[in-house]
Amino acid sequence: MLTMARHRDVILLTVIVLLTAGCLQDVCGRAVPHHHRRGDRVGRLQNVTLTNATLSRMAHTGGELSLEGCEIEHFTPALFGLLQRTGCLTLRGGYIPAVTFHSHTLDTLVIDATGLKTFEIVASAVPYEKLRILHITRTGLERLTGRLALLVGLKRLDLSQNQLTHVDLGVLGALIRLRDLDLSVNRIVRLDAPAGLQLPGLRNLWVSYNRLRAFGAFPGAFPALDTVRLIGNRWHCAWVDRARADIMRHGITAFGADYDCPAERQGGLCCFDDVPASGEEQSTTVGVVEESDQSNAGLANGDLTLRETNRSTVPIGVRYGNVEIFL
Repeated sequence: MLTMARHRDVILLTVIVLLTAGCLQDVCGRAVPHHHRRGDRVGRLQNVTLTNATLSRMAHTGGELSLEGCEIEHFTPALFGLLQRTGCLTLRGGYIPAVTFHSHTLDTLVIDATGLKTFEIVASAVPYEKLRILHITRTGLERLTGRLALLVGLKRLDLSQNQLTHVDLGVLGALIRLRDLDLSVNRIVRLDAPAGLQLPGLRNLWVSYNRLRAFGAFPGAFPALDTVRLIGNRWHCAWVDRARADIMRHGITAFGADYDCPAERQGGLCCFDDVPASGEEQSTTVGVVEESDQSNAGLANGDLTLRETNRSTVPIGVRYGNVEIFL
């Protein structure tokens, strides 16, 4: 009898364990739903000449649409109009030299290595609030349209690895939700900013690997800035001195360091006191001064002076793993 009782107890315990496991699995399944299967949600069109007909056949898939190696002279507003059910559009490779954006439904637009030369936005009485992510990378883009100000929903703007030479940060002034801005690996010699410009939501700013001598809007135009990348430029040493102090005062973390420096190295950044030889690098900008005497005067007279902030200064070490902190 005792053996049978134990046998029943073992069976009962096994049943309880199985039921409990089933319940836990069901609870977990409800609490943490499975991510959608990308294969079912991503429509792909490869190596075709784009027309209204070819795109219409893919538009019904909804979700994500990736056009890889495709060709068309101009991705027009009419083509965007076919993608009302599409949340994420990727244009990668191929040849698409011109894009004119017009969509109040897209969440993400990626344009990568398409030979893009021109990116425009249709004027709209209603701002584009839906688009959160815009990546334009590895293209021949040389200028930014002033209508970027219409993309008021943007949280991430990646313009890296293009051929930009001048960026007017004023066109981003209306993008109060913008958190990440990547302008790295371009040819930028000027970053202009109107007086009083504020990008209140910006947390991460990358301007590395350009041709900058100074950056007058930094850091005053970015009151919430957490991280910055500044390496790979031709900074003026007077500007670097002031920037180091501002970074410490505002508690900003600067990533990276210029290890192979042909000139003076201050706090991880190469800096140069020589007068730029090329005409384009002698251009003056709002809040940016080029020659050493002018730089010192600018530092004394205002737009690069230390700014008070309600953010506390935190201790910053010199190195952390593979990261060198800019002090």
